Amino acid sequence: MAAYYFFSDAHLGAPHIPREAERQAKILAFLDHVKASARGLFIVGDLFDHWFEYRHAIPNRHAAILAKLHELKQSGLQMDYLAGNHEWLGDYFPRELGVQVHHESISRELCGYQCFITHGDGAAKPDVGYRLLKRVIKHPMNIFLYRLLSPDLGIPLASYMSQTSHNAQAHVEKWVEEYRAYAAHQLAQGYDVVLMGHTHQPKLENLNGKTFINLGDWMTHFTYGQIDEAGPQLKHWPA
Repeated sequence: MAAYYFFSDAHLGAPHIPREAERQAKILAFLDHVKASARGLFIVGDLFDHWFEYRHAIPNRHAAILAKLHELKQSGLQMDYLAGNHEWLGDYFPRELGVQVHHESISRELCGYQCFITHGDGAAKPDVGYRLLKRVIKHPMNIFLYRLLSPDLGIPLASYMSQTSHNAQAHVEKWVEEYRAYAAHQLAQGYDVVLMGHTHQPKLENLNGKTFINLGDWMTHFTYGQIDEAGPQLKHWPA
């Protein structure tokens, strides 16, 4: 039974998260599973702890993950990447890896379900400080100025900025009800399923007969979303 798969928040390359090689191996095994059985793959933000892309240079880490995505492209798999709050994605992913990049939320009809897919950062209305930080980090002028730096300076700076964003997120669990309300609002607009990342807290809830999935993370939970003819599901890897 071919399925659509969703995962988010691996934060590969984060210096404060242990067992990087083990986590990467799990992601590679999951992507092999996706290659064998998927109709589509959605990376719902923050695959990398920071990916601040230059026009003519990319970070020199994560070669195995990038090679695996290229392998999935060669197999003909449709892949979508929703940029997370730790990422400036340029044209490398669509040009070299065949991954369609989105900087905003998207909607798709999958297996008969109307789906709203979002990374989710900034969805909590009271989290004004975080939304301000996001505007600063992703402002086009700041991206332009950043790219004037040598990659040897810019990429370490990106790592520092990413850690600053982690600190701003430290108490994201207090916004859980806000994220649920945001999902309920989207479902009320006619969607059947809302899929979200960002909070790192895996959750599948029935909201008025419809489905809200928080995808969790690939740091401690190793959870992912799946939609097929059996409906929307939240699963743990390895299954």
